[in-house]
Amino acid sequence: MANIKKLFVKHLVIFVCVLAGLTAMLVLAAKLPKSKIQDNMIESAEFLCEDKVFTYAVEGVNSTQLDRYADSILLAIAYQYDSDASLESIIWSSYYNNPLKNENDNLYVAVTEGVEANKQYLRYWHGSNVIVRTLHLVFNLEQIYIFNEIIMALLVVILVAMLVKKKAYVPAIGVFVSLIATAVWLVPMSLEYTWTYLIMLVMAIVGVKLSYRKKLDNISVLFMVGGMVTNYLDFLSTETLTLTVPLLLILWIKDKEEKTDKKDSIRFVAKNMVAWGIGYVGMWISKWIISAIVLGENVMPYVSEHIGERLGGDVGLNIFQYIFGAVARNIRCLFPLDYGAGGLFVGMGIGLFVLYVGYVHYGKKEDKSMIPMYVFIAFIPYIRFIVLHNHAYLHYFFTYRAQMATVLATIFILDLLTDRRWLACGRSKRKRA
Repeated sequence: MANIKKLFVKHLVIFVCVLAGLTAMLVLAAKLPKSKIQDNMIESAEFLCEDKVFTYAVEGVNSTQLDRYADSILLAIAYQYDSDASLESIIWSSYYNNPLKNENDNLYVAVTEGVEANKQYLRYWHGSNVIVRTLHLVFNLEQIYIFNEIIMALLVVILVAMLVKKKAYVPAIGVFVSLIATAVWLVPMSLEYTWTYLIMLVMAIVGVKLSYRKKLDNISVLFMVGGMVTNYLDFLSTETLTLTVPLLLILWIKDKEEKTDKKDSIRFVAKNMVAWGIGYVGMWISKWIISAIVLGENVMPYVSEHIGERLGGDVGLNIFQYIFGAVARNIRCLFPLDYGAGGLFVGMGIGLFVLYVGYVHYGKKEDKSMIPMYVFIAFIPYIRFIVLHNHAYLHYFFTYRAQMATVLATIFILDLLTDRRWLACGRSKRKRA
């Protein structure tokens, strides 16, 4: 009991400190004079107005759709922060909106004509504006996209290199393949898509390092803070990535290094899922509590009006069609399934190859105790799609990337199902030839 109390107090103190730090960072970002970001904001608005709010990197391919609508709103909020009332400003997260115009046009009007905000977006933290507003001191949006591409590429290289150095070839290949399956090259081209990938990669790097050093006693802190930062930065896009991908990698290394039993694995997964959930949900509740205290009013009406919209909706389908459509749409977006008949053919070929390897080269003697854990984590994105079926149905063109964990877990499962001797046999035959 004493250990549990000590653990609780430790996590609570860390939660409060991180909450205070993240809030302070957003307040400081809001205090930056609007005049300092004015020129780059105008350039950003002009860039966004060059195209539609929803545009395609590859015409007609839904999985390549870029959400410049959300980026326009984010920049509009960042622009409207009041440096003289920064705390109230970040709470309201207001921006200018004319319902008769697109959000990119509204942003352009706001930054060029000085129109004041008239709509609030209180329910989210919009913490990514710490990055966006600060970078606008020197960059415009197009340059920020490039900056994000460089950072993301470096993080991917670091993660894969760490795994290869430890001869962890299966997770290294898994990370590489799952990034391709979720079209990672498109992610930095929209701010909305970027934050969860950056958090996920940082958490994975830290988690892999701690795993090989056998310092996992406090790994739940990483997941709690990861959940907090995810809620702080994300716009409800692929939030489960920051839980599932690092957890899979740590679990794989832990199993190889320690040969954990089934009960230990269940406890490990459950503990870190709870830690991540506490961080994620706790951060959201904290925003609403802080808002109520600072504003001196009940803020739940600003929040609850949108909850039902995310959970359900009305697009003329019954609940079964709704849920099935949400799941099917997201699966279809995995690369290369969405690239016409050719992409579908290639994707089906990959699927058949996976089934062939798993069945024909099935290893009866291989340890399969971790498969249930991998299967469970692989299904987390689909649980999310079902629960938030309206959101997943309408925004499938970016929510599908949560399936990076599914692809990674599938590779781990295939590795455990396969008799490793068939690979050695194949190499021997090639040498004899």
